[in-house]
Amino acid sequence: MKIKHPLSKKEVKKIMEEMARIFGEEVAEKLISKNDQVLVGEFDKTTQILFVNGKPRFIRREKLIFPLVITLYEISDKEDLRKWKRRVVVDQGAVPHILNGADVMAPGIVDADEEIKEGDFVFVVEEQYGRPLAIGIALMDGKTMKEKKKGKAVKVIHHAKDKIWELTAV
Repeated sequence: MKIKHPLSKKEVKKIMEEMARIFGEEVAEKLISKNDQVLVGEFDKTTQILFVNGKPRFIRREKLIFPLVITLYEISDKEDLRKWKRRVVVDQGAVPHILNGADVMAPGIVDADEEIKEGDFVFVVEEQYGRPLAIGIALMDGKTMKEKKKGKAVKVIHHAKDKIWELTAV
């Protein structure tokens, strides 16, 4: 991965605002602050990793930005992710498939934030311990995810144990 450049204070402020919009102020403050130094790393042609104070924290793809799975995983040690917006919960049967890179199928979903809209960035957690597994793009709204018994619900773009995880989980 090639480190490109630091982000300006203005760009960092935009990320803070986006995280606050997605997750709420309280959560956003745990992810990034205005005094943080943020560097951009080029992962591939469409994906950038943002390093906050030297640690990989965010993934940016096609103008969308979201915390890395490792970031959510670290936060989940201290924070109850059940209160977070944009959360999709899957049963234990779905876990090995997601960790192998499969998209999230509706039958494996046991709960979802009903405010999720199709096209939103979402994060996926496992039911038993609430541990983050993946981030992806919602292919249906949250209410439909909970009710539907077939079909693809979330297009996974990054998951625990993938190349980005291996690179960033130090």
